[in-house]
Amino acid sequence: MAVTVLAIVFLLGMLATIVFGFKYIMRPGSAPAESAVEKCSLCRKTFNKTDLILRQVGDYKLVYFCASCIESLNAEAKAKYN
Repeated sequence: MAVTVLAIVFLLGMLATIVFGFKYIMRPGSAPAESAVEKCSLCRKTFNKTDLILRQVGDYKLVYFCASCIESLNAEAKAKYN
């Protein structure tokens, strides 16, 4: 009888550990310092997201461009088409 009670307590403890562990793992983390920083897609330098231009390609891909890369692309386009 005591073994059965201990087995039930053990199984309930395991179940509680699994449920709470799963909730802990699935909890979204917060990294405010990293979330405000992104790399330029062309020069790969790190900038604040507020300093970058964001473009979406297709349904899911986000592309970031810094001002110097945009200026150099603009200069190349003007030189090519003028």
